[in-house]
Amino acid sequence: MKHYEIMYIIPVKVGVDEDTTTQDKVRQLLLENGAKITSEENLGKRKLAYAIDHLRHGTYVTIECNLEPANLARISNWFRLSHEVLRNQIVAKQQKTPEQIARTKAFQEKLSRLQAKNETAEETAPTAKKETMPTAPKPSIKLDELDQKLDAILEKEIVK
Repeated sequence: MKHYEIMYIIPVKVGVDEDTTTQDKVRQLLLENGAKITSEENLGKRKLAYAIDHLRHGTYVTIECNLEPANLARISNWFRLSHEVLRNQIVAKQQKTPEQIARTKAFQEKLSRLQAKNETAEETAPTAKKETMPTAPKPSIKLDELDQKLDAILEKEIVK
């Protein structure tokens, strides 16, 4: 069995109640084809990068599962023929070992501590006064004068 990640988009026009029924259908399809679902995550309603069938939003769902490669074609065909799913992507993924998961978690904790430390350092640092360069006052030009100058420039270019 190989480890796969399946991401699919349910169109918003389907509705909230039908979102869950579509998710149930996908889950049932995977189980019927001998898949063992390891994780499932509903990422919620998001804006699409571009309009697909005149739709701008969709509900994103990801499922990670272990599945026999021979059964993958049936699942892929169902996604392609289904009107309930806007787009899908199936990716073979390497399953993480417990050691890799622990290492990733430790890295994320260290990163969050560093970010918190930087935020507190910015709050306690004295704010430096910004020095502004003196600017010359802008001459005020009346609209009539501007029109006259523009007409003069345009006449000179036409004459040449």
